[in-house]
Amino acid sequence: MAKTDSLFLMRAQVVEDWVDYNNHLNDAYYTLIFSHAGDALLEHIGLGKAGRAETGRTIYTTDLIIHYLREVKLGASVGVSCRILESDGKRIRIWFEMAHPEGGLAATSEQVYICIDQNGEKPRAAHWPEHVGKAIVALVAEHAHAPWPEAAGRGVSLKRHG
Repeated sequence: MAKTDSLFLMRAQVVEDWVDYNNHLNDAYYTLIFSHAGDALLEHIGLGKAGRAETGRTIYTTDLIIHYLREVKLGASVGVSCRILESDGKRIRIWFEMAHPEGGLAATSEQVYICIDQNGEKPRAAHWPEHVGKAIVALVAEHAHAPWPEAAGRGVSLKRHG
């Protein structure tokens, strides 16, 4: 398997309904785009629509943070890629990057997904299905050489001066 820094997931074009009163991509639509990228990741690792139906497993998002880095305007096309920073038998920590159409990054999102078994009386945390777990391990290995994202693990705070 060739080593890469990330897995390209999707491209989205900013439509009129997605821009705010400042004529920029509204913050809610960054979230929507990252959510669709997460769906593409699930397809890639075998937990897309068919995989969920076959196994009764799904994911819940337990943590999500977005760092807005550059304005994105109406009509712009953005690409989203990701890498899995770490994983265990039930969870993955994902780093998404939204490429700005003029180069560099428009935004990043760090998210944690937990595997949920929907079989039985109520949903509960569960181990990844075997084929999904193997796909996750393969992605972690493929991206392990990439530098750790500087903002990974950084929460929200105000910088104090003086």
